[in-house]
Amino acid sequence: MSSGRFSMYVSPWQDEDVKIALQAATQMAERWGEDMAIMSDLSVKPLREADTPPLEIVRCPAALKKPDNER
Repeated sequence: MSSGRFSMYVSPWQDEDVKIALQAATQMAERWGEDMAIMSDLSVKPLREADTPPLEIVRCPAALKKPDNER
């Protein structure tokens, strides 16, 4: 079985979907300049828009964060 933080949440055949969600969230956090949330259906949205607890939060690097008034 695969290793990693998500292995207890998803089946081994879903590992690729989890990797894609993590890559997407990382890229979006860097480009949008804000923290992103990976939801239980593996969708990615800005953390500020998450209405339920996310599976994972991908933090934007501090150097790329945009001020609140630019969002």
